[in-house]
Formats: sequence, C-alpha cells, structure tokens
Amino acid sequence: MEHSFNRPDLLQSNTTSVHIPIFVDDSSTIVSNSQLTVNSRTVYSQEHIPKAKLNELFRVSSMSDSAYISEKKEDHVENGCDLEEDPYRWAILLGGFLAQAISMCTLSSWGVMQEYYDRQVFKGSVDSTALSFVGTIGMSFGGLMGPVTPVLMSLIGVRWILFLSTISLTAGLILASFAQQVWQLYITHSVMHGIGAALFNVVSMSISPQWFIRRRGLSMGIMVSGSGIVGLIMPFVITHLNESLGGAWCYRILGIINFVNPKMPKAKSKRIRHMIDTSVFNDANFIIWCISGSLSMLGYFIPVFYLPSHATKLGLLPTQGSVLVASFSAVNVVGRIFSGYIGDQVGLVNVHLMLLFVCGLSSLILWTFASSFSTLLIFILVYGFMSGSVFSLSASRFGPSLAGAVQTATNKNSFLPQEMFTA
Repeated sequence: MEHSFNRPDLLQSNTTSVHIPIFVDDSSTIVSNSQLTVNSRTVYSQEHIPKAKLNELFRVSSMSDSAYISEKKEDHVENGCDLEEDPYRWAILLGGFLAQAISMCTLSSWGVMQEYYDRQVFKGSVDSTALSFVGTIGMSFGGLMGPVTPVLMSLIGVRWILFLSTISLTAGLILASFAQQVWQLYITHSVMHGIGAALFNVVSMSISPQWFIRRRGLSMGIMVSGSGIVGLIMPFVITHLNESLGGAWCYRILGIINFVNPKMPKAKSKRIRHMIDTSVFNDANFIIWCISGSLSMLGYFIPVFYLPSHATKLGLLPTQGSVLVASFSAVNVVGRIFSGYIGDQVGLVNVHLMLLFVCGLSSLILWTFASSFSTLLIFILVYGFMSGSVFSLSASRFGPSLAGAVQTATNKNSFLPQEMFTA
C-alpha cells in the first residue's frame, strides 16, 4: 500500500514541509527489504533505502497482492528468536540440500536407465512412450504430493514422513530390480520410489523457506542444487553398474544408497486449516503463475530423458550419453544458484521468464540441428544452465510422456517431436 506524509524534519531547512512517498504494510507483516518498523508496521522511505531495494518495492506495489513476497512476522519468530538471524538455518539448508540430492537424483537420471532397458532388456520390443512413462510418473508425484504432504506434516510430523519416505524409496528401487515387465517398473520405480522422493522433496521445499526471507531465492537455489550436484556423477555410476553388473544389481545398489536418511529439522507445527489458503485462487497473477509453471515443466525433463537414446541413435557410445546427462546436471547446479541470486536482485518472475525463453530457443535451434556429440553438448550446456530457474524459481510433470507419444505416432528414429515440444 502506498501512503504519503509530511516530514519537515528531513529538510535542512525547517521552513517548509516535503511530500515523501512511503510504502506501509498494514497487516503486521515483514517484507524482505524492510528498513524501518514503526508500531508493528513496516515503513519504507523512498529517500532512505538503496535504489535496488526501492525498485523491488515498486515491483511489489504494482502487484495486486503484496503477499507474494510478504509473510507474517510471527511465522518467522520462534521462542522469541527471529529465525532470519538464527545460524541454525544453515543446518536446515544443508538438510534440505541432502534430501534433494538423495531423493531426486535417481529420478532425474532415468534417461540413462531408459536407454539401457531399451537396448539390453526389452531390445526394442517396448516403445519409447511406455518407457518414458516410468520416469514421468515418478516425477509427477513431486507435484501430486504437494497438497497432501503439508497435511501429513501436521498430522504425523516431519520425522515420521521422512521415515516412511525412506522405506518407500528403498523398497521401490530394490523391488524394481526384479521387474521383468514395464508395468512392474510402473509400480516400483514410478509409484513407490516416486512417492518417497516426492515426500522428501516437498518436506525440504516446505521447511527451508521458513528460515529465509531476504535471501529466499538464493537459499532455494542452493538447496535444489543438491540433486544437480549428485546428478553430476550419478549417470556415470548408473552406466558403469548397468554394463558391469546389470540393471538388476544397479537398482539394488541404488536402493541401498537411498536408504541414507538425511536429518531434516523439526518444522513448527501448524493447524491444518492454515495449510491451504484458498483465497490465493482469487488472484489472477497467482493463477497465471501456476499455469505457466505447469507448462514450463512439460518440457523440462524431455532432453534429460531422451538425450541418451538420441545419442545412441546417432551412433555414439552409452558413456557419451551419460556425459550429456552429467553435463546437464553440472551446469544446472550453477543455473539454479545463479537464477536464485539474480532473482533476489531484479525480480523472480522477470528472471524466470527470460531464462525460459532462452531454453525454448536453445531446443528449437540447437537440438533440432544437432547431429554430433559436440553439438549435443553445446545444446545441453545452454539448456541446462538456463533451465536452472525451473526448480529454484518455480513446478509439474507429464511432458516427457506426451513427447514420447508424439514420437511413437510419427517416427521412432526421429527426435524432432521432443525438440519441438521442449521449445
């Protein structure tokens, strides 16, 4: 809300008054760039805040609801201590980082497993649509469990959720090692492992932001980079295990790795009726953001799932396909942190839209005409870096399967549908 008031004391000469625009939050809230608090209100004077922070305030004032970056002050105060100043928040960020690394890296590396199963296990008897659904269904639970997990957190607590998700993660991968049909992979890898990974993901994404206000974009970027950092080595690990021990033992070893249970901090309990605020659906900006986020996720995983198979079709080695996936993870880590940091400075929406636009261009121009390992590598480096904002700034997931259906209906040896769909 914008107000104005007269402050003759701010002039060197007290003979006249000056009209100074200020921004006041009347709902006892704190905003990330607060400078002065008066009577439980945050007051911003245009002449007494840095230009970068002033620009951020003008961006907020132009939105229909300042709650996009405002949060209730009591939500960030626990036992009389401001959580924003508590050093323990970095331990919480580390816990979220580990949860992301363990839960999401196997799902995001499905493209390597898909190439192996298509080439060695099913030997072309199963089309790309059916195989891509294994990874896609697993990733979709990240969005489907979003509304459910906060309710479970309120009912049984974070520790029980982490325990159950660890069991689901481990059992899903180990049971997948005995799968002989695609539908068995759906039940084990997609559903069991997917639900466990989604619980880990949603818990970490829910708890960590409560401890950061001013640097929320950067903190989220650091946390979600966990899956990218582990994903840097996971494709090589999976490829080596597949070629040396076989897909069954690869799944069993991954199941043991996923049994590691990162300790997440205890979340502050809330009543269930406060977990879902339906009033946000009355805001057009929120609806547009949800739709755009869903559309962006449709194309996000397509290159990761299909590049190993595309590389094999071009006559490249399986290890080169793993290099492409690992390269994606490497630059994606940098992109997630970079987009979070820049988003805090110039606006989350502005950065997100700009990077997504470049992602679409890279797929449309670079991937479409890629015919060698070097051109594929250039594409994945550009795409991986620019797509970092998808997780650090925005979220959900049926794109790879839709693209696979298009490929099956056209030409199985052509990856043009994936290239166009991602763009």
